[in-house]
This record gives sequence, C-alpha cells and structure tokens, in this order.
Amino acid sequence: MKTFKIKTHRPGAHYKTPHFFILNKGNNTGRPSYGPVSNSFVVFANSKEENEQLYWICNILFTGQYFKPRLVGSVIPFIHIGQIHYLLKKATKNYDGYHWNGRFKALKKLQNISEYLKYQEKCLKEHQIALMQSYNLDRD
Repeated sequence: MKTFKIKTHRPGAHYKTPHFFILNKGNNTGRPSYGPVSNSFVVFANSKEENEQLYWICNILFTGQYFKPRLVGSVIPFIHIGQIHYLLKKATKNYDGYHWNGRFKALKKLQNISEYLKYQEKCLKEHQIALMQSYNLDRD
C-alpha cells in the first residue's frame, strides 16, 4: 500500500482526491465515515481502491478499539493526529491482502446485518405504537 496523508478537516472544505473522514473527539473517536463530520481528520489516498482499503482498515481498528488507549482529555476525550497516522501506518505496513480482505468482507456483512436489525427494531416499535393507538378509549 502506498502513502496516504492525514489533515484536520475544515468545515465547508471540498476535496477532489479520494478521501474519508475519521472522528477525532468523543466516545466514537476513530470511527471512519465517507461523509464530512465536524471534529474529524480527513485521510487522502492515491486511488479509490487504496481509499477503500484504508477505510476498512480504519474501521477494523475502530471496531477492535485500538484508538481507546490513545485517547487523552478528561472531559471530552480526543486523539492526536500523530496517533491516528501511527496506527494507520502500522496497520498498512502489516497489510496482507488475503488476510485483510476476508476481514473487510466479514465486517461489511456484519454492518449490513446490523443495519437490517436496526430497521427491524424501528418497524417493531412503529407496530407497537400502532397497536396501542388502535385501542379505543372512548368506548362505554
């Protein structure tokens, strides 16, 4: 894997090269996102394929809670840009396509299942509300 750059995201900025965002403050520090988020770093890659690989490597690091021990701050935890760069560099240095690609696929499947379960939960709550609202309080 080639080199990548990490910079602090400025709200309103637009980027032309392949990129994604990493949340840098709060309890979800390290969570990657394709959409711009305030309080985040932006990671630039050389190609869309590298961007996709870096995104999923970052997602694996977030899910595995590799960022948590590196958080600083007593009220609002945050992470330094150097720590993010170090972790991503270390993970990409040890990158083995076959090994990581299996994890990428597994993580994608788990995320799809998680989204589907959230959708089902929402539908169940709506059904529960509809069921309770169908009770007629004006009966004699």
